[in-house]
Amino acid sequence: MKAFLLVLVLSVGLQSDSVLEQADAAFRQGDFPKAAALARRVLSQDPTAVHAHMILGVIAAERADWAASNRHFAEVVRLQPTNPHGYFYLGQAKLYQQQWQAAIQYFSKALERRYPDEQRLLIELALAQNEAGHPEQALASLGKTQQPSEQRQAAQYHAVAAFARAKLNESRRAIEAMRRALDLDDAHPDHWEFLIRTLMQDDEPAQALAAAIRAQKKFPDHADVQFLFALTSYYVTESPLSGLALRNLQETDPDSPRVLLAEGLLYRKQGKPAEATDAFQRAAQRGVPDAHLLLGIVHRENGDYEAAEREYREAERINPRNGQVMLELGKMFLARGELEQARTRLEKAVEFMPDSPSVHYQLGLLYRRLGQPEKSQQHFQLSKQP
Repeated sequence: MKAFLLVLVLSVGLQSDSVLEQADAAFRQGDFPKAAALARRVLSQDPTAVHAHMILGVIAAERADWAASNRHFAEVVRLQPTNPHGYFYLGQAKLYQQQWQAAIQYFSKALERRYPDEQRLLIELALAQNEAGHPEQALASLGKTQQPSEQRQAAQYHAVAAFARAKLNESRRAIEAMRRALDLDDAHPDHWEFLIRTLMQDDEPAQALAAAIRAQKKFPDHADVQFLFALTSYYVTESPLSGLALRNLQETDPDSPRVLLAEGLLYRKQGKPAEATDAFQRAAQRGVPDAHLLLGIVHRENGDYEAAEREYREAERINPRNGQVMLELGKMFLARGELEQARTRLEKAVEFMPDSPSVHYQLGLLYRRLGQPEKSQQHFQLSKQP
């Protein structure tokens, strides 16, 4: 998450040589210790000095001293109930504490009181709404403004839209929005991670690998990015980069159990199924979620369908919204003739991966066996769309 917004509006009527003016000048120059000392001096003489509370509140928030920041911002809104800035900063503090509903309430109050930077406020509000589980409200808030002219703020605008679209299972629109965010500001590894994983979920491994290659160059010391580089390298059959990806992850995060999973991926590409299975099992034992799905695939290919189902179900338990897990379970049940179980999983898969050709193809097979030719043909057609 970006740094706490360091913008204060100076109260009118200050004398140029006043202690509060000096505190504000020190704050704007980045001399926070001096600014805090001067602001506390002001409050010792006048506890109702709103701007001194604002300075101390923002400095405390920068240091993640939430008790102090909440106390000072609460004083601002108590002393000046119509001041939108106090509510905005309280909202930001709650946002950084991941208290989403409280953030929404304070941002809404700032909006009611006409906070001057409405565009920034709506983006922050949308972020809180999405994190609180209200993606539709988040998109509605973004819809009340346009893409900001300031580049980083514009990137945040599109990133929040991407997160909300993803929660609504609109993967294509989520990918488009995150790409626009990265075109404007590519300095956030979590945005790259989101793009790569969403492309993988959308059954676009080549595009996911292309994004991972760019990300791992930009963030050579970021373990999550290097792990995704290993994962995407594996899913693109012709990629020769699995060995490089493993080496990068070993150097970046040598003690991580994800190294075991990356080793297993390389073993599979090298045609060493026994070594791959052993590596995946050790990764699963150490809590790597992706290992269960890969173990299930290995067991299925080896003809051990009981073990495959066990691993798929464990992957499903860990993440019931994993479309790839639902697809693999659906394919397995379809092959066994358990059509109702297949239908349940494949319909979940298409909910989470609505644009995946593989999911639509399997649904076409399923509905044909269920005697529903129109639905079958519809999904076969969707599976052929680019």
